[in-house]
Amino acid sequence: MYCKTCGLPVPDTARFCGNCGTKVESHAYRKPLSAPPVPSASPSPRRTSRNGAMTFGLSLFLIVLVVVFEIIGYAIAGLTGLDADLMITLFGALGAVLSIIILGGISLLRPNASKLLRAWKEGWWCIAVSVGLSGYDIVMTLASGETLVTEGWLLRTLGVLLLCLAVGASEEAVFRGLVLNGALDAFGKKKIGIVLVSVIVSIGFGAAHVVWGDLDYSDPLSILQAVLKTIQTGTYGFFLAALTIRTGDLVGPMLLHAFDDFFLMLPSVGLYGETVTTEYVHSGEDAIPTIMLYVIIILLYLPLVWRGVKLLIETTAPQRGAFHKETTDLQAKTA
Repeated sequence: MYCKTCGLPVPDTARFCGNCGTKVESHAYRKPLSAPPVPSASPSPRRTSRNGAMTFGLSLFLIVLVVVFEIIGYAIAGLTGLDADLMITLFGALGAVLSIIILGGISLLRPNASKLLRAWKEGWWCIAVSVGLSGYDIVMTLASGETLVTEGWLLRTLGVLLLCLAVGASEEAVFRGLVLNGALDAFGKKKIGIVLVSVIVSIGFGAAHVVWGDLDYSDPLSILQAVLKTIQTGTYGFFLAALTIRTGDLVGPMLLHAFDDFFLMLPSVGLYGETVTTEYVHSGEDAIPTIMLYVIIILLYLPLVWRGVKLLIETTAPQRGAFHKETTDLQAKTA
């Protein structure tokens, strides 16, 4: 207690102020408490990213789901009599797209007019190359006097188109969707990581087109074909990887891939009625022409490589891909 007259402290049991003698029984008052301290604002929740290595591991693991869907497609083809290649590819594309959605990358699959136009602007050259090669094939066939169009060409052409759309969706969803975006989450913090991911994934894409287990390693021409096929497809894949990173979109690369394959397959499968083949290494008299073809295509793809390089130069770090998620660490809050 304090004396109201002189303000000095007075014992709670005293009736008079020991300093001035004022009766404090009715005049004393308690010194008002100071205002309670205002608690400092809690620190903002810390932002932490999902483990990039875990995301990359999950993206690779989910390729198993793609294989499971391909097996289902093969089984359905056997039961229904439908084209096995088409069913395997369609179901593989479905499994790959589902895997991307599971990892949270649905933004890659949303059609966007401006991104589609950007994809065409950047990648029209690959379509021009495929149209040019197909045109050359048709001209040479006409010059040889062989029959250009066989019965049922329209239905076969529609089938080729559907197959190529499925191939474009499947391969882009696996390589530029799952693998590329998963690797970016782990290694895309710096520019060098972005470039290395683009190159390594593209080499893997090219190598996946060669059946290395069946390769005759005693034949230098077979090895050279395998290497050239890896480079040829890898250069094309590098451009698509750079385009995907720059735009954050898979629909454009899927369509570019699909129509590139379509125009290449149109003469032989659609018009001439030949069977679809994925054999890229030949022996005997077909080896040298195949090597020459790969060299020509690689040279024709050089503008695509340069376009891919420019796209990566324009890309700023970090680029963590569509699977990268920011989460709030509630443990960082303090009372």
